[in-house]
Amino acid sequence: MKVRAIRADGSIDILEPAVETKGNITTVSIKKEEVGAAEYVDFLYDYLTAREGDEGYFVLPFDCQNGVTACYFNHKEDTEFVSDFSHIYCYGMKKAEGGIFGIITGCKYDYALVAGVKDGSYYAYPRFKTEGEIPEDDIEVQYYYLENGDYNEMAAVYRKNQLEKEGCEPLEVRVKRDPRLARAADSIAVRVRQGWKPVPSPVENQTADTEPDMVVACDYDRVGQLVDEFERQGIDKAEFCLVGWNRMGHDGRYPQIFPPEPKLGGEEKLRRLIKNTKAMGYNIVGHTNASDAYTVSELWDEEYLLKTRDGSFFKMDSWSSGRAHKICPKRMYERFGEDHNERLAELGFEGIHYSDVITILAIKRCFNPDHPLTRKEGAMWYRKLMERARVNFGGFSSESGYDYAASSLDYAMYISFHLDNKDMPDICDEQIPFWEIVYHGIILYNPGTYTLNYTAKKKENRLKFFEFGGRPLVCVYANFAADRNWMGLEDIRMDTDEEMRESVSKIKVMADDYKWLEEVRFAFMDSHKRVADGVYEIAYSNGITLTVDYNLAKVTMQGDGIWKELTI
Repeated sequence: MKVRAIRADGSIDILEPAVETKGNITTVSIKKEEVGAAEYVDFLYDYLTAREGDEGYFVLPFDCQNGVTACYFNHKEDTEFVSDFSHIYCYGMKKAEGGIFGIITGCKYDYALVAGVKDGSYYAYPRFKTEGEIPEDDIEVQYYYLENGDYNEMAAVYRKNQLEKEGCEPLEVRVKRDPRLARAADSIAVRVRQGWKPVPSPVENQTADTEPDMVVACDYDRVGQLVDEFERQGIDKAEFCLVGWNRMGHDGRYPQIFPPEPKLGGEEKLRRLIKNTKAMGYNIVGHTNASDAYTVSELWDEEYLLKTRDGSFFKMDSWSSGRAHKICPKRMYERFGEDHNERLAELGFEGIHYSDVITILAIKRCFNPDHPLTRKEGAMWYRKLMERARVNFGGFSSESGYDYAASSLDYAMYISFHLDNKDMPDICDEQIPFWEIVYHGIILYNPGTYTLNYTAKKKENRLKFFEFGGRPLVCVYANFAADRNWMGLEDIRMDTDEEMRESVSKIKVMADDYKWLEEVRFAFMDSHKRVADGVYEIAYSNGITLTVDYNLAKVTMQGDGIWKELTI
């Protein structure tokens, strides 16, 4: 077992870690002082290896883009993939007999994953991106030697770790404490995009004079008509999230969100919509953003921005208000966290509050000398924001499922972008529901962009939802960007009354699907396996088994006194 530290001048030092074994767990570690200042550290790069033709596979949690993938030791051309930062703090290898599963227990916020093949030799190892400094923590990985060693057993070990050591709590326990969360867990998620400016923006750094006009897709009155149509069609369990309710619509003027957009009807009509929606038994929350800042904002201030290592401001993609600048997590909480949460709660929003972006991207270090932050500290400030939302609204949601947020996250909008095995790194063979096995029964989630609005898509998309489990996600006006449609080309819209009725009929199918799955909603997912070509069996902790058959487009549920079948 070797460690190599790559220095700023390109030199490499080979180091020896400490190794301690107790039972079936081996802890491998190295003191941060021994590592010293390094650009990055490759940890046990010589440990998990295989040869072409070996039985087994790697389990690779690269990032939220690709989800968790399996790499079989079949013939591949030489290739290597390095994640930016891994979204789940573990990795593993299934062998012909048993398996080895590593959990990153020290310096985990700096963890990236490297996997590749060269001349028929396969390798996978952690890389810790220390960026020219001494690591904040000692680097440590705990390896579990497993009897079966497949990804189901690895996920079970990781779930136990998350519940016992990382502050996660079963969903069925949390819903008993908060009726707002209980209603959400019983409801499909419905995001309604109300308004936005052109994407991509024709203006890089907008001002009040150069700001483009906002497209109004549906104002507050129109959303109220949508809620009425839900009731007419018998959808009695839904949680509405208003996207773009804020000043100048979706991604309008962050971090400014107030006042509620006048072009949508203003504050009085928003309050009426919230009150009426809750009176009908539905939750309703508002979409916000805790990451981005735009020059057009009335709250624009370079003081709170995150700085990179070279002292420049960290800039993100261009959206409705032009180029987004990243806000330091600490300053976000201190300057806006309390005020925004209290004012949103006073409007009447209630349910699983949504804050965009933060759980789909790796945490960035802040080098601003006025508020420097490590990634570990950034995670702490984001969790404080999440916990405040739980108190104010009942729950917290964001865009994906980064591990640092697991103990404070109630719903993930999607776990990965790709669930159709397309656009994966060359080293990967297929996506596996590893995250889902770990967190089903702990965090509500929609599996991916592939499964949102699935009744407007193909049968395979709907079947994938049943296979990977979760809570259905509806996005009304999903496609708003001219140059990117990551949610799929299909959309659910409500431009006319007829189109709204047709859209709600598609949503009704998703609501019925979620009710059909109510027996497994709070159960852990114990195993997922392919039992034949196109046929998958998913076993839950309460003794219920789901069989998803892509060949017959059929889902079967069976368990103690339960047997039912659904044809897609």
